[in-house]
Parts: sequence; structure tokens; C-alpha cells
Amino acid sequence: MNRWRWLRSIAPLPVAAAAGAVAASLLGDQMLYVVMSARPDAWGLSAAAVGVLLSVNRFVRLASNPLAAVAVNRWGWRGPFAAAMALAVAVTLVYGWATAFWVLLLARLGWGIAWSALRLGGQWTVLDAATDDNRGLLMGSYSAITRLGGLGGAVLGGVLSDAIGHEWTLTIFAIVIGLAGVSWYRATRELAATDPIPVSASAARGGLGEVLRDVRLLAVSVSGLLVGLVFAGVIGASLGFLLREQYGEEISLGSAIIGVASFTGLLIGLRGLLNIVTAPLAGALSDRFGRIRGTTVALLVAGLGTAALALTSSIWLLVIVIIVTFAASTAALVQLQTAAGDLARPDRRAAVLSTYATFQDLGAAIGPLVGLSWGSLGALQAILLVCAALLIATAIAFRRVMQRAPSTIASVRG
Repeated sequence: MNRWRWLRSIAPLPVAAAAGAVAASLLGDQMLYVVMSARPDAWGLSAAAVGVLLSVNRFVRLASNPLAAVAVNRWGWRGPFAAAMALAVAVTLVYGWATAFWVLLLARLGWGIAWSALRLGGQWTVLDAATDDNRGLLMGSYSAITRLGGLGGAVLGGVLSDAIGHEWTLTIFAIVIGLAGVSWYRATRELAATDPIPVSASAARGGLGEVLRDVRLLAVSVSGLLVGLVFAGVIGASLGFLLREQYGEEISLGSAIIGVASFTGLLIGLRGLLNIVTAPLAGALSDRFGRIRGTTVALLVAGLGTAALALTSSIWLLVIVIIVTFAASTAALVQLQTAAGDLARPDRRAAVLSTYATFQDLGAAIGPLVGLSWGSLGALQAILLVCAALLIATAIAFRRVMQRAPSTIASVRG
């Protein structure tokens, strides 16, 4: 009984159900990053076409995030969330059985739109279930559960595709997404009464204005943009290039020799595992010690780690640096996301959260263009050092802004 009480304290049923549904929805998307990028010929695509497909869903979210806020404010969060789950089932089936580029492109655009609604609905569920004392913990737990879906899509997607083909693998994933959606719907039926009171479309779209008027929200959003740019963008896209240029096609770890592609995959997988552990811990610590202190430390560690990533030549030290830096980036994102929820007025919650997500998506979308725009190791190292300096400067600016600006939320002060 105590065990169940403990589990409910870190992930109440509505939070666990929403997080489980969002995690399932990620299965097909994350599988594409592994299987489609490795075997574009299975879909009859060129490498360039795959690049477009794997990035277009991020760019469309720049438009669909504010539209999701309008939908949530007009119809409540459950309706758009349910529609997005149905759309996730459909696009996952299209991934499996379509080979025409334009059909796949429409599916990826559809996924970007669905993700905007799923992410907003999931965060709304957390904020409804949370108090000032546990908001960080619940946001961290939600993040950890959703990361399981990404990890499962990458690992199981690759294994099952080799065994039964990508068509049937994605069909199985579509069925899992559908079942997760039904489970979520049944678990959250009693929450229909907590849907937001409808507001005007202009208020729902006013998230950017709200962010620009509140210097604290602007600090949170710009910090999210930078973390997304550096980690989801620059480092995520260029890690394999960095390893290959610095250590060659094969990496020696004592007596073991590992191909650079396999080693990169292991490090990306390790990042997923770190997220699962780090997110709830970082959230709980921010509840106790304050979001300002926790976010500042996380940004500083992430900045120093990024600089070390550019400068180190030891493979063992590089592994340690990557572990610490990835953990710090996860801690920063969880606390920034929670701080956005802390600062958003109830009638502007959807607009503010969608605007914060747009800042982060913009960073993640531009990051690969920055990280892969130079074809030499020296240029990439210089870019990483610039990113490190920006992260450190952001940490200092974030702390000053948040401490000087008035705040009525104790957990944000820290």
C-alpha cells in the first residue's frame, strides 16, 4: 500500500495516463530517426529527402503551437488531445506503408501538428494536478515517462524492423498508440470538468505578447530556445561528426573496438536513460531549493560541459563530459518548463506554454543547420565554444532577471 501511495505521489493517475499516451505517440516518430536515416532505400528515398522529412515536423510546430493554444482555450484540452492521438495513429500507419515522398511529407506535417496538441495537453494535465510544492516533481516525472516512448521507439523500432520489417513494426506501434489513447481517455474522463473556460481567440493567441511583456517569461523562453539549439540541435546533430573527425571510424575503449556509428548510438541511448533518471530528480530539487537556483546551476554546468566537449581529446573524459552535460541539459529543460507553468496566469496558461514550446522548437530547428554548416572539426569546436559562452552568459542573466523582477510565486524565487 505504501508503495502505491509513493507512486501516486510522483505520478498521479491523470499525469501517468497522459504521459503514457504521449510516450506511446512518440514510438513511430523516434523510430524514423533510427531506421529511416539508416535505410532510406526501404522507403525508396534519397538521403536529402529523409533529411527534409525528419526536420519538417519541427518547423511546422512554429505555426501549430499557437493554434494548439487556441484549440485548447476554445474546446478544452481533452478534445484536442484525443484528436491528436487519433492523428498519431494515422500518421504512424502512413510511415509504415507509404513510399511516396509527398504522402510522407504530409504525414510528418500532421505529426508536427499532433505533437503541439499532445505536448500542451500533457503539460496542462501536470499543472492541473500539481501544487506549488510538487510542480517540479510532477513535471519531471511526466518528462521521464514520455522519454521512455522515445527510447522505446529508437531501440525496439530498430530491432523489430530487422526482424519483421518496418511496415509491420510501425503497424504494431500504431496499435499501441491507439490502445494508449483509449487508456488515457478512460483514466481522465472525470477531468472533463477541469477543462479551461473558453477565452477569446485573440487572448489564446497572445502568448508572445504575454512573454514579451513579462521579463521573467522572456528569460525562461530565451533560455529554453538556447538549450534546445545547443543540445537538441547542435550537439544532437553533430555528435557523430565530432567523434568521427576526432577519433576515426573505429573507437578504442581499452581492449574493445567500437564503430563510430554504434558508439554514437550508444551515447544517444545513454542520454535517453539519463533523462529518465534526471528529470524527476531535478524537478524535486527545484521544488525544494527553488527554480532560479536550480536552473542557474544546470545552465552553468551545461555551458562548462559544452566547452569541455570542444576541448577534450581523451575518449574517456569525453564520455564523462557527455554524461554530465546531457544530465544538466535535461535538468535545465525540466526546470524551465516548470517555471513557465509557475509564471503563466490561469487564463493565459495555454498561450504561454505554447509560446515557450515555440521558442524551444525554434532553437531545436535551427541547431542542426548551425552545427552542420561547417565541414571541419576545428569549426565545429569553435561553434561549441560559442555555445558554451552563450549558456554561461544566459545562466548569469537568467539569475539576475529572475531575482530582480517581482514574483508572487515562492517556488520560482530560489
